[in-house]
Amino acid sequence: MLKTDSHHARRVLKHVLIVLIVAFIALLIGGMAGMALGGQNPLRFFDPATWQHVFSFWQ
Repeated sequence: MLKTDSHHARRVLKHVLIVLIVAFIALLIGGMAGMALGGQNPLRFFDPATWQHVFSFWQ
């Protein structure tokens, strides 16, 4: 019973990690695409000033 429970837990954890990695990659691609559609350099998505501007909306 213990082996099957730990196997199931590892399998679930593996799937959760895969979903998180795919979501992170989608966030990066979506952010870069949004910058490009806005007429800006897509690499500006990684600029710290861009993120300071984004987080300033929550302050």
